[in-house]
Amino acid sequence: MKNAIILYDGPCVLCNAWVNRLCKWDKNDRLRFATLDSKTGRDFFKENKIDPKKSESVVFWIPKHSFALGAQATFELFKTLGGGFRVISFLGILPKFITKGVYKIIARNRYRWFGKFDACPLPNIKYIHKFLV
Repeated sequence: MKNAIILYDGPCVLCNAWVNRLCKWDKNDRLRFATLDSKTGRDFFKENKIDPKKSESVVFWIPKHSFALGAQATFELFKTLGGGFRVISFLGILPKFITKGVYKIIARNRYRWFGKFDACPLPNIKYIHKFLV
């Protein structure tokens, strides 16, 4: 399997906390990360003809293969991690109006609930190879 690219909201404290956790959990080194506004992010939006202003706060992307947005992206992410994380991906069988609704509530309130960095923090040097520009 090709590496999956996770596009995330760089200044978001919650998103960065998740990215840090995912780096630790990714034992098979399958995940790569880039911010939504990075060159990689801009390439994704252009290639898939998606308006970045209307995007969700997370994208799961396997270039030239497939992508998922928002709640579906998180389910794909956990499938990719494998092992015990696959159990979480089964939440994807819930009706989409529920998973999308919960995701949108969190995404809409993430800055208010968790905060926002002035700039995207630098990754841990141990995981620098996972981050794309």
